[in-house]
Amino acid sequence: MNYLLIVASMLICSFTCTVYADTCPVMITYEGKGAGAVVFDGKLHSAKGLTCKKCHEGQGLMPALFEMKKWSTAVNMRKIELGRTCGSCHVVTENDDRNCSSCHHK
Repeated sequence: MNYLLIVASMLICSFTCTVYADTCPVMITYEGKGAGAVVFDGKLHSAKGLTCKKCHEGQGLMPALFEMKKWSTAVNMRKIELGRTCGSCHVVTENDDRNCSSCHHK
């Protein structure tokens, strides 16, 4: 009986998380200091097949890229250049001829 309850709970949780990830309405605007604001669009990332778990839960021995609580993870260009936070997927190096406007909007 307990086994059935555990399996049912796991199925409900995985379905709920998948539904949320597919319809992620979260939009976060980072100040971006003098370079202009940077907007994270959850719908855009979900449309590319990404789930909340991909960035908000650790993968194997790797810690989570972002905490789940809004504003709890500091994001800056140095972390991005080192492949952390946004830089885990959006590769930018210190030596790039950057097109800042691809992320920053004034």
